[in-house]
Amino acid sequence: MTKSLLKIYPLGHLSLALVEWVLLAWAIRLWRRSTSLAMIVLPIVLASISYDNLVLAMGSLIGEGDLLKSLSMVRFLLHFLVVPLFIVIAVELAHRAGAVWANTIVRVLSWVLALGLGGYEVATQFVGLELVPVTFAGTLRYTVAEVSAPPIVTILVNLFVLLIGIGIWVRLKWPWLFVGTLVALIGNAVPISRVGTLVGSASEFVMALSLLLTERRTQFVRAQLGSGEKTTKVEGWVEG
Repeated sequence: MTKSLLKIYPLGHLSLALVEWVLLAWAIRLWRRSTSLAMIVLPIVLASISYDNLVLAMGSLIGEGDLLKSLSMVRFLLHFLVVPLFIVIAVELAHRAGAVWANTIVRVLSWVLALGLGGYEVATQFVGLELVPVTFAGTLRYTVAEVSAPPIVTILVNLFVLLIGIGIWVRLKWPWLFVGTLVALIGNAVPISRVGTLVGSASEFVMALSLLLTERRTQFVRAQLGSGEKTTKVEGWVEG
């Protein structure tokens, strides 16, 4: 493996982490303007994936041992807890886009479901987790020793967000949540054993960016509605 490739992967993860810190600041601003508790999930997501990329970037410098293993355990814990929270974001964005079904009860239930799935993931996937060191293209990371089953919760959550993305695309003529989620699905389907973690991390960055852009778009649309502007009416996605 060439020396340039050995540098690309660590630098790629570091670059993603740095850009995600910038997006984190933007996400906090959007949350403060949103008047919605649900949008606190966006900064949490950005903080989680930026931490993930930082650990992946610094793994070879930290070296194999208890420190990197502990940092990696936190990586997996954050993943199991944060991924279900995408349900909360998706439902809130659907509500902001005018979906009738995304009422107060559904929004509350989205929190219950997300927290329940997070607890389930921790109990069934994180407790007793065994990690082993793996090197790839200049990166050193700890990963699961034995993968017994595909990440069903992650797949289902992403498919749910994808469906919300389709609804927002039709309702607001805004395709980017759908595109970002589709990129994440494809990126995470690429075998890590062959291409490493950078492709998946980059696709998660694209999805996070699409969520932020969609939140900004829905804030703009709600401001238009407040001033009397009209948007495309779609059955099940129209208020009133």
